[in-house]
Amino acid sequence: MRTLSIGRAIALTTGVASVCRAVSARPREPLGENERVSTEDIEACFATRSRGQDPSREPLSCVLCLRADQPMTREHVFARWLVRQLHGGRLVPSSASPGGTPSPNAPLRIARVTAGVCAECNAGWMSTLEVSFRRTLFAHPRVGMLRAPDRITLSRWFTKTAVLLAHAHGGGLVSAAPPAQLLSGMPHDIEVFLARRRRPRQQLDFAVDVITDRDASAVTVRSVAVLVDDLVGHVAARGRLASRHGTRLWPLRSHTIRWETLPVITPQI
Repeated sequence: MRTLSIGRAIALTTGVASVCRAVSARPREPLGENERVSTEDIEACFATRSRGQDPSREPLSCVLCLRADQPMTREHVFARWLVRQLHGGRLVPSSASPGGTPSPNAPLRIARVTAGVCAECNAGWMSTLEVSFRRTLFAHPRVGMLRAPDRITLSRWFTKTAVLLAHAHGGGLVSAAPPAQLLSGMPHDIEVFLARRRRPRQQLDFAVDVITDRDASAVTVRSVAVLVDDLVGHVAARGRLASRHGTRLWPLRSHTIRWETLPVITPQI
């Protein structure tokens, strides 16, 4: 991999503050003149900026708990363990690049999409939720009844991911409920539908349905779809999803849901 000194990189990328601090994965202390950064990092920085994300700009408040009095972090929307599990390190959203593989003009890789959250959320309830989600999906074969606690875990994870993806695209989900309700439960006016995809082209993917507005500065997200392995979760405000999106996972329903009988839907991402 070709590398450049920070001094040379800055000279080549005028106006990019310290090469976006060598992208958000690196420490935010000032970079030394002789420290080296890969050209891949520089390219990722430009891709991030061109799509509305700015790793060098800290958010004013946490997108989840809405607090502004906590240290802020740039959190990867998809955890590294999940990217490794599903071989998603080089994937981009299939809706933006046919086949989901990088091209010279490809959008930001799925593994590099970030959103601003506070350190307390990141290391607290989000970490706990990630462990529960991993156990629910990958610890055992997905057969038998989908129990209520697991339905809640999946609903919270898909909703948390949808909120972060909407934020990464410069907007928010159409919902009156504050995302802070996710800290201990689920927003009351959000619904989550779950389905299966047969032989998806890639095992990690997402699609953000943006409502176009005459005011280009105002971005509203109608719904978010997230593919993990062969499962697709759709998240939106109540009343916006239908049977073509799968079966309703949240709000909880009294009828039994079994892994094997989850509806198979046609590709939407």
